[in-house]
Amino acid sequence: MKLTALFMTFTFGLLSADGPQPDRWHNLVLSQTSSAEAIKELGASVADKDDRLFLRPINKWFESGLNHKALRKISFKDVEGFSEVDLYFREDKLAVIQLTLAKGIEPTALPNVYGLKFEPYIDGIFEAMNPSNFERNQGKVYPKTYPSEYALVAVSEKSVVSAHVTNNGFGAALRQSNGIRDTAGAGFPGKVKLIQLISRDLDIKGGASADLLK
Repeated sequence: MKLTALFMTFTFGLLSADGPQPDRWHNLVLSQTSSAEAIKELGASVADKDDRLFLRPINKWFESGLNHKALRKISFKDVEGFSEVDLYFREDKLAVIQLTLAKGIEPTALPNVYGLKFEPYIDGIFEAMNPSNFERNQGKVYPKTYPSEYALVAVSEKSVVSAHVTNNGFGAALRQSNGIRDTAGAGFPGKVKLIQLISRDLDIKGGASADLLK
């Protein structure tokens, strides 16, 4: 087995130790686990404070106050396979699991990990500034060339999974300027560096995430 395949298998195990479950990680369950239970599971934290939660480019799906230090954030460093793990709590229940990977994974790995279909979400500013870079396919809008950073998002009954992709900033800019299409990763280029598992208890009423379940 190639080294890359070994690494991918190892990473999948860390992301989904009990199988692909978008609402939990390492026995920590969104909307159920308390802060004390999380610390018991992961050990000593490196930081514990109220902090802002950034959910771009899907922040409009959720309550507006989340980016104003509305949640308690507990951070962990010594977790195998991750450079940092941040857990956000509201009323002492786990609201968001944020996983910063020690090494990036291919975007095409995400459906295998979580058992969900992921769609690209681009910052609205990028789309407004580059309308000719987008095209419609099966009723949905996709970029011909992806920006240096974008998100792949999937929705389950209890959670939203948002994967932040870094797409070789200089290469992405060069391809965009020359009108060259991105083809890597079956249309999703770059590497996933950060994954957020977000409880849908944070949805605004009638939020856009609900539409993806229809």
